Amino acid sequence: MTLEASSTTLAASSRRRYNILLLFVAGLGGLLYGVDVGIIGGALPYLEATSHFDAAKLSTIVAAVLLGSVISTVFAGLLADWFGRKPMMIISGLVFVISIPLIALSRGYEALLIGRLLQGISGGFIGVVVPLYLAECLVSNTRGKGTGIFQWLLTFGIVAAALIGMYYSYRVQAVAASGNASDLFRVQNDAWRHIFWVSLPPGVLFAFGSLFIAESPRWLFRRGDRDEALASLLRSRSTAAAYLELAEMTAVATHPDMSQKSSGTLFQRKYVVPFLLACVILACNTATGINSIIGYNTSILLQSGLSDLASHWGYVIFTGINFLMTLVGMMLVDRKGRRFLLVLGTSGVMLSLVATATLFHQTERNDLEVGTAVQTLVTSSDELKLSFRCPGGRKTAFGQWI
Repeated sequence: MTLEASSTTLAASSRRRYNILLLFVAGLGGLLYGVDVGIIGGALPYLEATSHFDAAKLSTIVAAVLLGSVISTVFAGLLADWFGRKPMMIISGLVFVISIPLIALSRGYEALLIGRLLQGISGGFIGVVVPLYLAECLVSNTRGKGTGIFQWLLTFGIVAAALIGMYYSYRVQAVAASGNASDLFRVQNDAWRHIFWVSLPPGVLFAFGSLFIAESPRWLFRRGDRDEALASLLRSRSTAAAYLELAEMTAVATHPDMSQKSSGTLFQRKYVVPFLLACVILACNTATGINSIIGYNTSILLQSGLSDLASHWGYVIFTGINFLMTLVGMMLVDRKGRRFLLVLGTSGVMLSLVATATLFHQTERNDLEVGTAVQTLVTSSDELKLSFRCPGGRKTAFGQWI
């Protein structure tokens, strides 16, 4: 092998390793986003049992991630244009890392709420900046794969959060069987804190890995750093491909017709209606409550009568199906089209909501509210003890049947 051929092989190997690193870091961003959304589902029952927060405070803690995500999403694009894609990825990772100790070490509502808000801010930044970075850095034939990996690992992050919660549910069940109330309280209190601690390493890896990737070449070019943009391109492309893409960016920037054509097209009359329809569809999709169902999934299953362990298993199954259907969607999106999957998915959402509502209605219509009737039988000097029995079950230290 000649020296020139050897050098070419080493350069190609270096580019492959860098592209793998780039996809790995971006995938960690998707994983963090999924953990942001899903981690509260497994922790909420134990937080509710040990914090003594009322329903309003618990709901605010669950929703804080979504609120933080909304706030950061609004400014994420602007900040990415000001500071660059790479710095914003590092910042989003650091914000996530800071949020975990705030949550896990909190001794009150305020610290817990701030930590959850920071988690949401981190997720909002990641959800905007990482796909933008991938679109600008990957070569055209791997951009779809890159964004697919981001979405795939996002759903895997939700599954990972559910598995973490299930692991601690086994520990809680073992202590509950002993009937010691103080031990159960301690384990439950430790469980929700440990669930958040376990989510810390991916955040550290994402922030650390972001230090070793190059800045977006297109952002560098728009800043006037042509040489740095070329250096960034050369890390992931062959020399010929890098110079070709740099020439395309130069042509767009210098040719008035191309520059004008590439800007402002979204606000042309023929695009306004489809754009608004897309926004309405996305808003309606979110309004179906998928984020709330993910956050409250374990609690909903507990209220339906399942045990703590069975509820966590239900959460794992729910997130696992979500993960598998994401893989199916990735395989079908290019074969069947976006519209087909949108119609199919929306139909499934409607059917599942109707079925769930029907099941809960049939169950709860047999419930009897006897509080008022019992109260009329009790005077100020009376004591009343009620004993509840569940066939085939046994009582935990907190009076729950498992």
